Amino acid sequence: MKIKGVFVLFVILIILIFCGFVGSQNSHQVLVNYLIAETQMRVSILMAINLLVGVLITLVALSWYVLRLKWRVRSLERQHKKLTKDQKV
Repeated sequence: MKIKGVFVLFVILIILIFCGFVGSQNSHQVLVNYLIAETQMRVSILMAINLLVGVLITLVALSWYVLRLKWRVRSLERQHKKLTKDQKV
């Protein structure tokens, strides 16, 4: 299990280094048009913002899923305890 974690960390580090390299090479200004307004920013900053938003959305979705599973496990544990308690009597 620990080797898998080290491998995943290594892959993530390589991806971040690659993104940093690509971002440093893209210093061009782009026009970003969103719903409220528009602005010009460097491509590297736009890539970093998109990465950060994607990571945050993933963390929120994953946290919601894990919490839902934990609630389900607790509910099933209570049901199991109640059933085993009734069988002892």
